[in-house]
Amino acid sequence: MLVFAGSAWAQLFGPAVTINGENISRDKLQAQVDHMINQRGLNSGGITQPAVFKQIQQEVVDQLIVQELLWQEAKRRNFIVEDEFVDTRLQEMKSGFDTEQAFQFKIQAGGFTEETYREDIRQQVSVQRMISEGIAPGISISDEEVEIFYEANMDQMQRPVAVHARHILIKPESAKPEAQQVAKDEASEILAEIRAGADFVKLATERSQAPSAPQGGDLGYFGPGQMVEPFEKAAFVLQPGETSDVVQTQFGYHIIRVEDRRGGELLEIDEVSDKIEDYLGRVKLQTEVEVLVTTLRDEGDVEIFLDM
Repeated sequence: MLVFAGSAWAQLFGPAVTINGENISRDKLQAQVDHMINQRGLNSGGITQPAVFKQIQQEVVDQLIVQELLWQEAKRRNFIVEDEFVDTRLQEMKSGFDTEQAFQFKIQAGGFTEETYREDIRQQVSVQRMISEGIAPGISISDEEVEIFYEANMDQMQRPVAVHARHILIKPESAKPEAQQVAKDEASEILAEIRAGADFVKLATERSQAPSAPQGGDLGYFGPGQMVEPFEKAAFVLQPGETSDVVQTQFGYHIIRVEDRRGGELLEIDEVSDKIEDYLGRVKLQTEVEVLVTTLRDEGDVEIFLDM
């Protein structure tokens, strides 16, 4: 009975997690869980599926364990940052808020007081220093690794494609179907004139309702992701000198002509080797940190006092 009572008491009032003798309180865990729920646009009171709450709780517990293990290792390796650095970082963070009250509200939502938040900064920055100064210098990427990655990912080693296009835009007067149809019909009439040999630049200057009209509808060069999807999809299938059908976007009805295309050719390995080396280095560093965490957890004493 005494053993059972002690266990039940720990489940209700003891720490949530103990990591090598360091406790993580239930209040801190709950505040972090609530914070994650809010970040994901959920409502803690509105979570009706226990499995969803358990999943979030598990994520937070894992994060807190990793943070504590790495902080303990940073202390062991003597990578603790100085008070002056922590104070500077804290002031930098405060400067991002309009008022002191706004800053306090933000950290309290994460379950911190200013003092515990200051300590959290020390821990995070100390861990970052350990990784950047104690682990990263041991990471190296060979020329062979770069070459293997290049050859395995040649489909991604192309110069970004860009097109130089002009367009004519006809805007509907309203969202009403009849206004939409009037605008579409006008755009279709202009397209018919172009197909019959009319000058695109002249029509764009005279008839387009886009800001680019004075420049003959000239949009210059643009790459993927710079235009709304229907416009981009139509433009990127055209070859230089080709004109699209009427294309509808949220702005109205467009006629697009592509003047030029560039890019798409395979980049030489020398042109991308630095980026590949940087990417592989970051991947290898992340793996090293994950291995370290696994080792610390396996060799450490981690107890979770929760019904997971």
